Amino acid sequence: MPAGVRPDRLAGFTPPRGENDSLSHLIGISMTPAGLPERLFTSNRWVTGETWYRAADVIAMLDRFAIDLEYPSRPLNVWLTAMVVLFRPQIERLVVARDLAIQTWQSESPNVDVFEDRRLEITSSTEISLYEQIEWLDQELGRSGSNAAYCKDSEPR
Repeated sequence: MPAGVRPDRLAGFTPPRGENDSLSHLIGISMTPAGLPERLFTSNRWVTGETWYRAADVIAMLDRFAIDLEYPSRPLNVWLTAMVVLFRPQIERLVVARDLAIQTWQSESPNVDVFEDRRLEITSSTEISLYEQIEWLDQELGRSGSNAAYCKDSEPR
C-alpha cells in the first residue's frame, strides 16, 4: 500500500490487524465467451468481503499493482496486471463512481448499512473494447510524440 493509505472507517467493520491482510478489491472484469474483456465493474464491500478504501486511496494503489506470482497462473497474473495498466483511465472513473453510488445509496437509505446491503451489488460499470483501447493508446502515443503510457489530457470513451 502507498504511504498514508488507510482503510475507511466503517461502522460495524474491523479491518484485519495484519499489515498485508487489509486487501482492497480494485475492479472486476467481465469476459465474452470468446475470452475477450467486455466490461469493467466495481462491487459493494459485501460482495468480496474486502477492506474498504476511499476512491482516492484505491487510485493511489494502481501505481503499485502487480501480480508477480507463479500461482495460480503466471500468464493470467501478467494479463491482469496489464489490464489494470491499459484500462487505468476507466478504472479511475469507475472507482470514483463507486464511491458516489455508495454515498447516494446511503443518503436514500440512511437506516441501512450500505456496505452490507444485498440490494446493492454492482456499484459502477462500463463497457470496454480491447481493440478500441489499443487504438486510442496508439493515437495518444503518436500525438504526444512520447512513450508515455497514459496521457491525462485526453481519455478514452
